[in-house]
Amino acid sequence: MDEAKRRGDDSAGAPAERTARVRNPRGQGERLREEILRAAGGLLEQVGSEDALSLRAVAREVGIATPSIYRHFADKTELVWAVLAEHYERLAVLMAEADASAPADDPLERLRHQLRAYCRFAVANPAKYRLMCETWQTPVDEERLHGHPAGLLLRGLHEALTHCEEAGWRVRGTRAEAPYLLWCALHGRVALWQVMPRRKDTARLNRFVDELLGLLLER
Repeated sequence: MDEAKRRGDDSAGAPAERTARVRNPRGQGERLREEILRAAGGLLEQVGSEDALSLRAVAREVGIATPSIYRHFADKTELVWAVLAEHYERLAVLMAEADASAPADDPLERLRHQLRAYCRFAVANPAKYRLMCETWQTPVDEERLHGHPAGLLLRGLHEALTHCEEAGWRVRGTRAEAPYLLWCALHGRVALWQVMPRRKDTARLNRFVDELLGLLLER
């Protein structure tokens, strides 16, 4: 199989693009990588799907030949995940800061702060949030899936629940599914909050977080 096709290069068989882009000076490869990420992120917001994302379009936005993308990303999936990773990492930082702002000896309150920070991020960054949670992505094998950037969020929720258990709280239901339950519940509530035609009162999201924790944890 042609190597370009194997990697998902939709320019295979097409003539190389001519471009007037000025090369970055030596040592500025990271700058080009960032430009590729910005272009891919903007296009993903428009097409909403990894399959629909055209690497030729990404290259055209940046002003490079399509094969140049592979100097920074092994395939289209790696590029899409790198775009998403920036936003998941930012969300993780905000949740960690919220955790640190709560009393250190109260893991439940720390988790509450984290979940509220998640809601604030989603409300303040609707385009980024849609990109993270609504981009259709190509299925990968289980081993590769472990490297998905969403794992950063799930591992953080798992750790926060573990701290609650160590403090004497019991997680209702299946422990392995609890981080997913938290995420799904938050995402669903935020999605409804965003689309329903009512006054946008973020206090409703805070109350939902309180209700969710009351349902999930008990002593």
